[in-house]
Amino acid sequence: MSEKNSRGRLPRKHKQPYVPHRSRHVPVSAWSTYDDEIPQAWQIAAIEKGFIISRRVRDRYHVALECMTCGAETFQKAYVVRTARPQCAACLDHRRQTEAAACGYTLLGRDDTNHKYGSYRLPCGHVVSLQFGRVSRLARDGRVPGRPGYRCPECHTAKISGLAAKRGWTLVGPDPEGSANYRVFRHQEGCGHEQRIAVANLETGRFGCARCGEVWSAAPSSIYVMEFVVPDKGTYIKLGYSKNPESRLHWQLGLSKKISSRILHQLAMPTGHQAQKVEKKLHNTVRHRFPDAVVPTGELAGWINVVSEIYRPAILPNILTLLETVGAKVRSTAENRKPNSGTQN
Repeated sequence: MSEKNSRGRLPRKHKQPYVPHRSRHVPVSAWSTYDDEIPQAWQIAAIEKGFIISRRVRDRYHVALECMTCGAETFQKAYVVRTARPQCAACLDHRRQTEAAACGYTLLGRDDTNHKYGSYRLPCGHVVSLQFGRVSRLARDGRVPGRPGYRCPECHTAKISGLAAKRGWTLVGPDPEGSANYRVFRHQEGCGHEQRIAVANLETGRFGCARCGEVWSAAPSSIYVMEFVVPDKGTYIKLGYSKNPESRLHWQLGLSKKISSRILHQLAMPTGHQAQKVEKKLHNTVRHRFPDAVVPTGELAGWINVVSEIYRPAILPNILTLLETVGAKVRSTAENRKPNSGTQN
């Protein structure tokens, strides 16, 4: 190369040249220097785009581009140099490494089956294949509120399996219909029935066995008392009933993330029908005895997705006393229904 063409060149930092993804099948021995003159027009076009053509390689159609920024060498077609803007593979790789680090990942290399994907090690230690573009957006824009960014498939499967076990189910496998939102589970503690269940429903507990499950009115339920602390407004309590009060609190009420909440008391009821009946009587009693404690429907607009059955905290002792009375009656009824063990046929 002439002295004019070599101006501005940096010492090469990468000994191994980069090969375009479409040419990875070409053996290394094929990329030997092709002994022919470099046309001046090619060199001018390369310099305008941030490269210097260091040599011709493989055949008369390919050249070795030396990046004027990092000094790395990338093999490319001469046609690309003349008609497009080639990328320095070393600079691109460095950018992807930086983006991966910004997300907490480690880029291990390109995916051999798809040039748009790379192999990443996640913070948990597992290795997954992710799109470069999506990792780039995650590094640039940050995580979407309420979402974890990218989740590890292995860790997510372990989480689902553990949650299913707590509810008496066993994870069998992926959804046969191909939906990422569903899995197939076996009712381990029940009848052994296998069914397709949404992961979201598994998390909230809002599902039942299609073979042996009970309808809500016949299934055991609970009357609960919850407490909410709303910024700049104060403390509130809610009286209600639910088959799963924890699910009701964390998933169904649509609480603002700024609200701190907890379950203060639960009273087990034999059936949902009985729980609903008792709860209605309790609300009638509270509204009649303590009308000033009833929270107006618009006071918590935007903070919670229900507008009734919420009270001032001053009457909490009174509500707990009412529940204690109800609990005594439920226990007494259950005792009276037990068969006499001493009775003989």
